[in-house]
Formats: sequence, C-alpha cells, structure tokens
Amino acid sequence: MPDRYVPALTPEQWEARDYRQAARELDRWAQDDAAHAGDDDSTEYVAKLGLNAAGSVIAMSRAHDRVLVPPPARPVLAAFALDGQPFGFTHADVAALRRAAESISDEPTSRALRDLGERLRVLLPPAPA
Repeated sequence: MPDRYVPALTPEQWEARDYRQAARELDRWAQDDAAHAGDDDSTEYVAKLGLNAAGSVIAMSRAHDRVLVPPPARPVLAAFALDGQPFGFTHADVAALRRAAESISDEPTSRALRDLGERLRVLLPPAPA
C-alpha cells in the first residue's frame, strides 16, 4: 500500500531550507482555481518559501516581493497552513493521544503523548461547542 501522505519537502529542500514552486505549476493551479481566485493577481501567489538564519520564514511572490515571518508569528503560520489540510490533524486526534496516554503505564511515554497532544491542540481552532 503506498503512503497516504507525501512529504512536504524533499531532503534537499529541508537541508537548503528553501522551496520554490515551478511557475508552470503555479499558473496551472491559478487557472484551475480561477473560480475561487476572483480578482487575485497571480503574481501575488507565493512562489518561494524558505527559512533564514534568524529563524524567520521567507515568503516571496512571483513579483519578487519578499515578506519575513518572524519566529513569534510562526505558530500562527503553522496553524493557518495546517487548517483543513488532509495532512493536518483534528481535535479527535488530540483526544486519541490523550486516551492513549491515559492507557499507558509507562510514565515517560504517557507524558510524551500528553505533551504531543498539547502541542497539536494549540495549533487547532477552538473546539466546537
């Protein structure tokens, strides 16, 4: 059975901390999504993402406008980026980790699962009432 999820970056992209989307792929996406794009200017789409030495995320558009997302804003960027994505996670995933943590007698493993659940929880929108 093939993997359900494809890694976001190749090992080389992780090492370079740099991702560049091919212009033709970006154009194809913009054209396919034209019904939802409305008045968007296709040169405003992110064509490059990276990390600088200070830990800021670098986002660059096709028009070469550069924006830095400093480390304090990276959790927000991560939360927005994961929201609604098939490779993201849900409150049900957090609850499953909590149940697993409660069912394990090994305290270090239980603590690690609780901590993982908490790290995931803070990246999710508020739970439905």
